[in-house]
Order: sequence, then C-alpha cells, then structure tokens
Amino acid sequence: MDPNVCIVGAGMGGLGCALPGAAKLSFKHINVYETASNLGFAGPGIQLAHNLARTLDRPGCCAGISKKAV
Repeated sequence: MDPNVCIVGAGMGGLGCALPGAAKLSFKHINVYETASNLGFAGPGIQLAHNLARTLDRPGCCAGISKKAV
C-alpha cells in the first residue's frame, strides 16, 4: 500500500519537503496544497531560516544552494 503524503503550503519549506524529501523516499502520491492565488516573483534574494536550511540539507539539497549563496 502506497501512503498519500499531503504537504500544506507551497513555500520554500513545503516544496523542499515535497520534491527532494518525499520523492527521494519513493513516495508516489504527493499532494501539495496552497491557498495563494499567485506564486509570483517576490524579489532577487531568498533568506533561508536555520530550520529550513537543515530541512533542505537532509536530502542533500544544501550543497548546491551553498555554492551560490552569499
């Protein structure tokens, strides 16, 4: 039986969990829910909180981010 994974929020944390996290753990049914009507461009910089950086580091995403971060 394949469990359904539901992630509420399509921000950096939600997508960071959905794409590299749940997908790398071989979940096949991943649903991301977002209430915002527009996820447009917010600005040229993104600040990652410590907890989010740790979350992204678990599936190995921070190595690529760190190469471009200042």
